[in-house]
Parts: sequence; C-alpha cells; structure tokens
Amino acid sequence: MASTVRVEDKLHARLRDIAEAEHRSIGKVIEDAIQHYERDKFWREAHDAVERLRADPVAWKKYQDEIALFEGGSMDGLKDEDTYYSPEEEAAIRAEHARTEDR
Repeated sequence: MASTVRVEDKLHARLRDIAEAEHRSIGKVIEDAIQHYERDKFWREAHDAVERLRADPVAWKKYQDEIALFEGGSMDGLKDEDTYYSPEEEAAIRAEHARTEDR
C-alpha cells in the first residue's frame, strides 16, 4: 500500500536526482537509506556495548573467560577431515559475499 510522506522541496529534489541517476524509485532510495541507517545503528550500538564492557575490567575478564570456553569448539575434532570447499570455491564464495555486502 502506498503512502504519502511530506518532505521539503529540496529533499524531494535530492531524492529524485538520486533515483534518476541510479534508475531506482524514490521509494527504493528511501528504503535503502533506512536499511543502511538501521545497519549502521546496530553496529554503533554493538561497538558501544563492547566499549562499555571493556571499561569494566572485571566484566571484560569474565567475558574473555567465557569466550575462551568456545574457542575451537566449531572444529569439533574434525582436524583431519577434508575441507568442505576447495580453496577456489571458498575464494569465489568470499568474493560473492564481498560484492553483495555493499548493496
């Protein structure tokens, strides 16, 4: 369902220019901007939380001790097993991830 949002003329012109330059709708430009904002906000809050944790030496030590319990856990004793992906496949997956991460 479409809705109308009132914005200043200058902002509307900027949105229109971006939409035309990138061959997208104004709605898509706004949607992408909000997704970008929400992702940035999430990571800012995560980094702030880690910094607050680091500011408390006792809490930081407890966190580090807890993390140490899980280190290597994902290996699950399969050290001698063949890898699931070949180095070439892994490189292709990483390249595709990097390419799509910037969308």
